[in-house]
Amino acid sequence: MFKALGAVLTAALVVTAAQVPARAVGAPAPTRFSEFSINPTAVDVDHPTVTYAGRLVYTDAGGTEQGLPDARVCLRKDEFCLDYANTDADGRFTAPVTLGTTGEHPTMVEGNAAARFQGSANYQNAIVTPGVFLHVLPAKTRISLAFDPAPSVIGETVKVTGRLERVMPDGEATGAAGQVVKVFFQPNTGGADPATQVAQGVTAADGSYSVPATVPGEGFWHVETPYVYDRGAAGGGYGPYLGARADSGVMIADHRTAITGFNAAPEPVGKGNTITATGRVVRYRADGSTEPGTGSPVLQFSTDGKKWTDLYGVDPDAGGYFKITTPAVRDGYWRVDTTGMPGAGELPATSGSDYVDVRYRTAISSFNAAPEPVRKGRTITVSGTLKRDTTAWKVFSGQSVKIYFRAKGATAWTYEGSAKTTSTGHFSHGFKAAKDGTWRATYAGGSSYLAVTGSGDYVDVR
Repeated sequence: MFKALGAVLTAALVVTAAQVPARAVGAPAPTRFSEFSINPTAVDVDHPTVTYAGRLVYTDAGGTEQGLPDARVCLRKDEFCLDYANTDADGRFTAPVTLGTTGEHPTMVEGNAAARFQGSANYQNAIVTPGVFLHVLPAKTRISLAFDPAPSVIGETVKVTGRLERVMPDGEATGAAGQVVKVFFQPNTGGADPATQVAQGVTAADGSYSVPATVPGEGFWHVETPYVYDRGAAGGGYGPYLGARADSGVMIADHRTAITGFNAAPEPVGKGNTITATGRVVRYRADGSTEPGTGSPVLQFSTDGKKWTDLYGVDPDAGGYFKITTPAVRDGYWRVDTTGMPGAGELPATSGSDYVDVRYRTAISSFNAAPEPVRKGRTITVSGTLKRDTTAWKVFSGQSVKIYFRAKGATAWTYEGSAKTTSTGHFSHGFKAAKDGTWRATYAGGSSYLAVTGSGDYVDVR
């Protein structure tokens, strides 16, 4: 490519001397570049070095131009000095500079190049205007796109990989090192949302790249390398490489989900009573925050926490919350699972398990504190019957029932004594009447039976 343009001539800016009036005594001497050139004026990635040369002169007190010795001159491009050289005894300078071809801001970019002298206390500053236009012959490139792993889960990090290659004139390709690769994502919304940059990296020595990126959602990915620079105030143009782009098809990605706050209650529960399972289905956004999920949780039961049986399913409400009720039959573990009915664009989730102890129900019936009213100092007899529900409601013998009393106006219950149930489940205990108040009986329950507190009976003591 470079040889094909070998006919491009070396550009030179030569300014002829002009009659300059004598300056005031003690004022800085005027300076200018009487000569300036760059060779060659066209570069590419295989020929990145140019030589700039020229002559810096000043006007002496008599109005004669002379070479300015030992002056520091910079090669100026895009408002920056790329290199420096010192003038010789005749004000002449020459130096090579290699233009950068890597990074986000390579120095090998089309535009005007010039020389500049900063000036000093004795000499005015000078600059070549407009300079010499430096042409860049950009190399053709191609780029590939792959993922490791595929971007299938929203919020997870994947590696966007591939290789940027420079295509030689003979059709062969070699890796393009040090080039910026930008990664873009466009949601699968039919073009309603534009593509946005989600990551950026730089190619390795062999042109390969591996850029980590967070999966924003379901959609299209593409990678590209920039190639056209701003032709604005800086006079920029082509860089060392022509741009390349590679696109993916639509990449399906689902939200991770979770079941939060799962609970099965009450614990323990009476056999035949209702167990209520509650919780919330949520899904994770790309930034790790959550929003309501749409998967339908199915209530599952297990006696050992290993083998699970599906029972009932329900749809969550708009907030992702759910409530499932079922009769309590036996001890075991409960959980919910959305594997069978995950939400749209959502992965399934399983809650933690909650063990519920199912016990036989008990009840205190026919409770009575008598007589009512009663004279102070007389005996109050507290009695009732304790029952249990195994296959049917039956009397419960041989159990201890505790008696409590709460005086009128008080808030706390005071333990007064206990009674044991007879073969008919009946219990009875006498107490000395002291003050107005309410009596009640409680059964503490056991490993197989629920505790129960009977209703109270108020007694007026006179």
